[in-house]
Amino acid sequence: MENNNQEIKEKVATFRSHYGAMMFRRRFGEGCTLRPVPRSLSSSCGTAAYFYRDDWEDHLDENVEGVWERNGEEWRKLYGEE
Repeated sequence: MENNNQEIKEKVATFRSHYGAMMFRRRFGEGCTLRPVPRSLSSSCGTAAYFYRDDWEDHLDENVEGVWERNGEEWRKLYGEE
């Protein structure tokens, strides 16, 4: 049974290239959209993948620059170099 008290948070993956973003979207499948990177996050290509699922680690490859989670107006880095 799902815990309804737990808030589902939006996650964003940034990429080194637009091609990497497209391949991530293809692997991730339904529930993932490509949009511009938020201004508060950096990216090499300007394209980000937005999603809510928690199985994102299964879809990582060398093209993923970072993965961020939105908490209100703040972003928390979940994956990537500092």
